[in-house]
Amino acid sequence: MSTLNCIESYIDQEKNYYACFLIEPLEVGQGITLGNALRRTLLSDLSGFAITGVRMNDVKHEFSALEGVREDVLEILLNLKEVVLKPSFLTKEKIRKLNTNNFRLKGILKVKGPAIVTAGMFFLPPGLVKIMNPSQYICTVVTSKELMLEIDIENGIGYTLTEEMRKENVFEKFHPQKPSTLLVDALFMPIKTANYKVKLIHDTKGNIKESLSFEIVTNGSITPKRSLQEALKILMNLFYPLFVSPDFSALLDLETSSNG
Repeated sequence: MSTLNCIESYIDQEKNYYACFLIEPLEVGQGITLGNALRRTLLSDLSGFAITGVRMNDVKHEFSALEGVREDVLEILLNLKEVVLKPSFLTKEKIRKLNTNNFRLKGILKVKGPAIVTAGMFFLPPGLVKIMNPSQYICTVVTSKELMLEIDIENGIGYTLTEEMRKENVFEKFHPQKPSTLLVDALFMPIKTANYKVKLIHDTKGNIKESLSFEIVTNGSITPKRSLQEALKILMNLFYPLFVSPDFSALLDLETSSNG
């Protein structure tokens, strides 16, 4: 019977979570099958939260000049992309009940310069989402001007480019008289790295088996252990309905009767 053990875990200087898991013993050939399935699920199927858009002062497009701010608009958008968001249990329950991938929250930042603006200065809906890297640099207001940012926070899977989101914001293209929503490339997936290695071992009876070593690095919005549990749950939900489907049961009955 195979066992799953965490043999190493730590948090690095950039607040990334690392863990290494060992799954053994496996039959020869099962290591790469299980490792590849887990890796693909971790990198493509886990959901997360990210900033997808921002409105700042009276800016109408990303090439505008933001008076009194050291950085240009494009640089601010890149800094917002690095903000790591962690949903609360209450938020996850709301998404599960609504059964939707279009759950949106808003955050507001209002500051009067001169000041250094960081991610921790955003006011977010209490108890719904948390910023994991509050010291993430956003911009610097060098004059006494007032800066106001309103961000859109959404949940999703994978990576969404601004070109894909622009198709859903046609209205704002033809109404530029008001501050427009500047779209941000959204990196929803919480997994930064997922790698595995397979090696041959001997069990207690001297038989040749395989050992699967699996390394996971997350951005801090989820622990490696939790992410591995979610990946295993997704795979189980994928295969189990096929196994218990009426068509599969009918095939088993047909095979049994023919053999009899």
